[in-house]
Amino acid sequence: MAKANVLFADSFEKAYQHLDATIQRRVIDFMLKLRKDPDSNGLNLKQPHGAKDKRVWTARVNDNFRAVLLRPTSDTFYLATIKPHDDAYDYAAQIVWDVNKVTGGLDFYNLGEIQEILVRTGDSEVAGVGFFDAISDADFAHLAVGASLVPVLREIRSEDALLGIAESIPKLAGQVILALADGKSVNDVWSEIVAGSAAEDEIDPDDLDAVAERPATRETFAVVTDDSEELERMLLKPMSEWRVYLHPEQRKLAYRAKPYNGPARVSGGPGTGKTVVALHRVKALADRYPPGAGKKILLTTYTNALSELLGRLLDDLGGPELTAKVEVLNIDKVVREVLRGDAESEWSRVEVLGDAGIASRWDDVVASATPGNPFDKLFLVGEWEQVILAQNVRTRDEYFAARRAGRGRRINRAERDQVWKLIQEFERRLDRDKAMGFKQAAARASDIAATWSDAERPYRHVVVDEAQDLHAAHWTLLRALVPSGPDDMFIVGDAFQRIYDNRVTLGKLGVDIRGRSSCLTLNYRTTRQILRDALKMIGEQVPDDLDGGSATLKGYRSVLRGGKPVMAGFPSSAAELTALSARVRAWNKAGIALDEIAVFARTSATASDAVGVLKGAGIAASLVKSGTTPKPESGVQVMTMHRAKGLEFRAVAIVDAGCVPLGVAVTPETVDHLDHQRGIQRERSLLFVSLTRAREALSITWSGQPSPFLADVIS
Repeated sequence: MAKANVLFADSFEKAYQHLDATIQRRVIDFMLKLRKDPDSNGLNLKQPHGAKDKRVWTARVNDNFRAVLLRPTSDTFYLATIKPHDDAYDYAAQIVWDVNKVTGGLDFYNLGEIQEILVRTGDSEVAGVGFFDAISDADFAHLAVGASLVPVLREIRSEDALLGIAESIPKLAGQVILALADGKSVNDVWSEIVAGSAAEDEIDPDDLDAVAERPATRETFAVVTDDSEELERMLLKPMSEWRVYLHPEQRKLAYRAKPYNGPARVSGGPGTGKTVVALHRVKALADRYPPGAGKKILLTTYTNALSELLGRLLDDLGGPELTAKVEVLNIDKVVREVLRGDAESEWSRVEVLGDAGIASRWDDVVASATPGNPFDKLFLVGEWEQVILAQNVRTRDEYFAARRAGRGRRINRAERDQVWKLIQEFERRLDRDKAMGFKQAAARASDIAATWSDAERPYRHVVVDEAQDLHAAHWTLLRALVPSGPDDMFIVGDAFQRIYDNRVTLGKLGVDIRGRSSCLTLNYRTTRQILRDALKMIGEQVPDDLDGGSATLKGYRSVLRGGKPVMAGFPSSAAELTALSARVRAWNKAGIALDEIAVFARTSATASDAVGVLKGAGIAASLVKSGTTPKPESGVQVMTMHRAKGLEFRAVAIVDAGCVPLGVAVTPETVDHLDHQRGIQRERSLLFVSLTRAREALSITWSGQPSPFLADVIS
């Protein structure tokens, strides 16, 4: 007997993740049984009374839970969700399924839940101007919005109703109504959002085989296979929904048919899918070439942990056929590869020092300087990294002519001479020890790469994630690794997440993105309650946009609903960490697995203390150190705020928030007022990044006084 075709929606995956482990095992068994023998009596397939769609059924998962599904043919099943017995029947009675007349894909939504949003917000009782009074029924149809949704949309009067409904309807329709509500024209919404998802073939709603195969369906539904371990991995894989699914705006950027005529950049706030766009852009570029076709594509980012994550996600996206065409390396490994590749270079055999090693050598230089030296380590490190290395300065004359834009402390010629001598002494000691710093290594690597011809440049394309964290020397090197031309560089990043002291203007470094910049604004990860508080962390200072302008989060928002973040102060650190244990237990009891809970601290010491307290309370927990990968089997993931970059969890607890900003991480205002302001902004960004790692639940705690950055949130 032929096996049934079974597909499950992202909403089914989300429902699965909220179940306890015992029920999850039953769900896997149910899905495999449905595929093998759909008419088994044990599945207890039933059609709910009064259903809006007669193709809707429910099926038994166990005595307490049922799955809601569409059965368009005897051997095809689309799984929508899992709910307790009575709730499943209520949901099934209100669900609407339809073949979209523009995309040709399968849409579904719960019309009853959508109407309840209007009742809850009061929009259904309020007369007056609606968001979509100027949009005709024909316009909605043209923009892929189902006809049964239109009467509901015409009742929207408030932003709460708009955001709630946008979350509850098919993803494409949600993007359409948000864009229309923002004032975009029907033509603009079509070209920017809908056109890229329109079916290329003629749509026959009765040709269900074609419907199942169309991209619009496969972006919402995954196919059930006979491998139970693979199925469980698909359902439990963290972040799968927002990383795998491409919304039309994202797809337009990633799979653009016409080449970008040079470097292109995509910006956007946390959770807007920049990384997923970068991954799909790599796939789109790789698909142009057969296996073994010479040069590879470079996918790079700032840290080793993030590059490992990108490698795993790329493998999920395209498997060995894709990864064979790509090198995934963090930027420091890119630097090492260039240095080691030039065996004749003196730089190929030196030790590259981390921040601690560099800081120690600066301490020695300052300690041995002439008595009365007015320049401390923080100032000298900034001058070395942001002026000398950023502009690849090699001589005294070059330093005297170098721009010092962004340096807050003015120095005269005599003082420049002092600074130059101290930096020369510092570099002399490094040379003596056959060592150098990471940014210095990047500058030397860029010197080597600058001598290559186009034929010698090792990559076809370069794709950069977390672009805001790269130093000028990194950009000079990356520019030299790929020949200039169409689609040479694809860059994604967010200046509001800059947590390292690197400031660049891409155009001045040979990376010209003029006319090729795009911005994503819709957050697919974090609830709007969490996002609302996170945005208050930003402050009034606006960061640069990496190209001489000002970054913006205009239009940045989430349509996801959730509870209000918990914020609390405690009289002592011990009391705070005891409360942390209780908070973690409560989240876990509510159905959040321990490995989907993270604890972030500003310092390694506090993170270690948190692990000790959690373990002492009988809660599995592990410390995720720099350069290591979180292990789901080790329980709650505890790490520093810097290590949290690029990750996400269902629940996040931020502890010891009162120590942000961390004093030693900020240049004193008396030393350099601009460096001081940027240090404060980096600490704000660090807290902003930490808050936006949470998908559903967030707590922020402190002992003593709270962070001044929380003032607007607490009030």
